[in-house]
Amino acid sequence: MLKKQHFEILKIIGKESKLSKVAELLNLTERSIRYKIDEINEELGSKKIEIKKREFFSLLTEDDMEKLFENIEENNYIYSQKEREELIILYTLMKKDNFLLKELADKLSTSKSTIRNDLKNLKKILLKYNIKLLQDDKLRYYFDYTEEDYRYFIAIYLYNYVSFDKKYDKIFFADLSYFRKIIYKEIKEEYINEIESVSKRIKKVELNFMDETLNVLVILMVISQKRERKNSNLILENINILENRKEYSQLKKIFPDFANTNLLFITDYLFKISRDEKDVFIKFKNWLDISVAVIKIVRAFEIESKTNLKNMDAFLDEIFYYMKPLIFRTKRKIKLKNSILKDVENLYPTIFNFLRKNFHYLENVIEENISDEEIAYLVPFFYKALQNNDKMNKKAILVTTYKENIALFLKEDIETEFLVDIDKIVTLKNFEQIKDKLTNYDYILTTFNVEEDFLKEIKLTKVIELNPILTEKDIKKLENSGLIKNKKIKMTNLLKVILENSSEVNVKNLVHSLDEAFSEKIYNDIDKNKFSMENFLKEENIFRLNLDSFEKILNVFFELSFLQKDDINDIINKVLNNNFYSYLGFKTGIIFHKFNTKNNQDSIIIAVNEKEIYINSKEINTIILINSTCEVRYRAIIYNFVKLFFQDNSFNFNESENIYNILVKIDN
Repeated sequence: MLKKQHFEILKIIGKESKLSKVAELLNLTERSIRYKIDEINEELGSKKIEIKKREFFSLLTEDDMEKLFENIEENNYIYSQKEREELIILYTLMKKDNFLLKELADKLSTSKSTIRNDLKNLKKILLKYNIKLLQDDKLRYYFDYTEEDYRYFIAIYLYNYVSFDKKYDKIFFADLSYFRKIIYKEIKEEYINEIESVSKRIKKVELNFMDETLNVLVILMVISQKRERKNSNLILENINILENRKEYSQLKKIFPDFANTNLLFITDYLFKISRDEKDVFIKFKNWLDISVAVIKIVRAFEIESKTNLKNMDAFLDEIFYYMKPLIFRTKRKIKLKNSILKDVENLYPTIFNFLRKNFHYLENVIEENISDEEIAYLVPFFYKALQNNDKMNKKAILVTTYKENIALFLKEDIETEFLVDIDKIVTLKNFEQIKDKLTNYDYILTTFNVEEDFLKEIKLTKVIELNPILTEKDIKKLENSGLIKNKKIKMTNLLKVILENSSEVNVKNLVHSLDEAFSEKIYNDIDKNKFSMENFLKEENIFRLNLDSFEKILNVFFELSFLQKDDINDIINKVLNNNFYSYLGFKTGIIFHKFNTKNNQDSIIIAVNEKEIYINSKEINTIILINSTCEVRYRAIIYNFVKLFFQDNSFNFNESENIYNILVKIDN
């Protein structure tokens, strides 16, 4: 019969192939290792493990391991510390809430001092899941937890051992071998049949979630059903929202045998891990802070890449689409089994390392460390954004001495002929004021003779002189400068034809579908200015003040009829509790609040105060107050202000300058 050392060798040779290293790890001679390998082969009845040139070559199959395990006595297997900790959870937390040290030592055939050391380490691990391991005055160990935390922890524990893509009872020798078999034996009778049953039923429910999300859901449902008597200990928030979710109504239909409290608890899991935008500010009380943190990562990426990413709206949609489940999984310590980390590290090491370095913005907000595996899933989005950026239209500014109508005619002609966005039309006088802020432009197009001194000042951008009415010579000049001829149809022109011939069209969905299906043939000129500051900022809503408190600034907004009197304390309390408030950087705070006055239902107010005031221990002199009815546009608003104030310690509003003009110009 095989002894402990035989199984120690089997465990080690699964990871280490060199004979000398195995001997060193076990503190045995190489000859002794060879003898024990012969004994293992003799037990199997054939030579399944060979040593050639002092290296191990194994042909062991799962059936071979089954044969070895059939005759093993439990006390012949040596558990690692990690395995002992897993078994302690299995024998205590999953079965009873209190136990004695001696009980565990006897159960695991080891010393009390070893178990005591295991419990000390396990105590730290469980605390991360909000489960406390304590001792009473009789030295009896017991657990303290909330019902919700307990259910999630046990679900995560079981998820590590239950395989949904293959047979439930599959044992992976390469994973945990004999130990996994012990775990399976313990959980089979109580959990596996129920998990299999619920898994089959859940397929009848129309749920738009990834497989891993549904696999955790199945286990959570089984645990919840077993814990039905503890439902009174569950604290459920936002029940009215949960009851109106389509997931709740579907689950109620397919699982009528489940208690209503359990169905609400399961719906809450799906609500919090879902990717949709509905009720996002309720799902995450600090969503504004999260949004700012994510956009800071995006902006830092733009700065690092020395570019301004095009099609920002679509890019942020992709990032936030993944971000919501990422945050929930991170908070609940749910680890994805299907990792792409190694591939990402090999293919996109620069982007991965950048994100790993800059994810502290989000980690500080959610107060959790985000795993490399989760970050890896975001890397392809950033890579694709860079690739798409290279394919997008060039960006230009048109400097003219002609009247606006002639300049607009020229702009239209150029954009029709070439893949270029003329972002601004400015006079020569206005151009003088912004010519040191042109790093975002690929071309400067002019309608006047360009002097040599002018060219010396503009180093990074191509300057092209054109006629006020585009000629064949001008077209050739633009083509020779590297601009690509426009073979795309403008989205606005295409939509005009479609809408003239159809009265029932969802324009937003149509634009999205056309953009996605024919991106190489259609130029989407509809959303190109969606993230422009002047789209949501009004000059009359920007104020210079000189006050010594946050409350006094809010009182000014009250006097200007943006707020009601009750709003002032409400905003102050929300800010102090970090609800709908976030710090953008460079002495700037951003606040969302519903304006209850009739005439300001879509407003953004900016107060630039001469004195710095302290809000949440941050020094603030610029306050941006946004009506929460602007929620559908909040990303564009936040992105613009992060772009202005993030990592820019030199930014300032001079007393003599018009704040609105500064904001709009810097944005471009």
